[in-house]
Amino acid sequence: MSNSIAENIALFLKEYPPFNYLNENELIQVATSIGIVNLDKHKILFQIDDKLHDSFYVVASGVINLTVISDAEESLLNKCYNGDVFGLRPFFAKNNYMMTAKAREDSIVYAIPIEVFKPFVAQNPEVLDFLLESFATNTKNPNDKLNRGKLITDNVYTDNKTNEMHYFQSLSYNKTPIKISSSTQIKDTAQLMTENLMDSAIIIEQNYPIGIVTDTDFRSKIGNGRYSIISSISNIMSSPIITVPENVSVAEAQLLLLKHNVSHLCVTVDGSDKSDVKGIISEHDLIVAQANNPGVLIKEIKRSLSAKELKQVSVKLLDLVQTSIAKNIPIPHIYNISGEITSAIVKRAVELSILDLGSPPAPFAWFSIGSQGRKEQLLLSDQNSFLIFNDVADDK
Repeated sequence: MSNSIAENIALFLKEYPPFNYLNENELIQVATSIGIVNLDKHKILFQIDDKLHDSFYVVASGVINLTVISDAEESLLNKCYNGDVFGLRPFFAKNNYMMTAKAREDSIVYAIPIEVFKPFVAQNPEVLDFLLESFATNTKNPNDKLNRGKLITDNVYTDNKTNEMHYFQSLSYNKTPIKISSSTQIKDTAQLMTENLMDSAIIIEQNYPIGIVTDTDFRSKIGNGRYSIISSISNIMSSPIITVPENVSVAEAQLLLLKHNVSHLCVTVDGSDKSDVKGIISEHDLIVAQANNPGVLIKEIKRSLSAKELKQVSVKLLDLVQTSIAKNIPIPHIYNISGEITSAIVKRAVELSILDLGSPPAPFAWFSIGSQGRKEQLLLSDQNSFLIFNDVADDK
């Protein structure tokens, strides 16, 4: 690509997150590696169950529709405009695409190679944070002046703090991993993993982790005949194993996966490989954690069409609050998140009631009071609301 074209692309990218976190030289490096994809109207870039591409995408011009299959019908998930980032699944998951990207009109998108961009993600927490949020909630329209450069979770807080959710949001993981010695035969390890429905096993020595074996190792080292199934597991294990402490956050875990290009992290008592194993974190665990992010819950609330769906979000909120308390996350953070999500649930419940019952016979206001009104509510609470309606004639 000529320098002038790369410079023009760099000038375009720096107007949008997460590229605005990169310096000029980094932007030129990214722009030089970019592929330019021209899409005619209705042309599909990728669709559900396609194998993952080696790039993610940015809209240069036009509009890209992101759709999913819901109740056997195609449903529009989001529209991507100039500067919007999409197609991030190759960054954070290994399974095939879960949505379809189709040009709503003649469009141009930039294809940014994952391997080129990974170092900037590993070095810059702000870039990682944006990509995590984008993957979980999809991008927002950058033409929205109020929210330009922001994501849904940025609006969850009632103060002016920056988005720190991924840096204290804890995650659930497997606390009973398979632990074997280095002399265990490959076939016995495979049998253990199959019986326990697990995709990994930790190799330990004197109770400390020295390596890990995953499904990928079996496919790449056994399936092609490189090693016999009666060989010891030490022949195919990956070592050293990447270890983390028990209170590792979502962002910290994701950063380590990207930095070391691994799919699993070993949880130990003190975060080193010289302490006892407490569990194993997989990429799937991070996907689940991202789905329970407050920004995603807010979006889920807005899309809810029944009380049952709102109740499901409420259960997720309780799990989030309880886990946060158990991990000693600052109470003000938990108050802010819980209060905003609770308010969103109440607002949506009122909207659904109006849709069900019809237009109200008089103007009204719904008031939240007590701990809910102060946004200090954590777990279940008593009734914290009342209704005021306009004084109208008796026949109304």
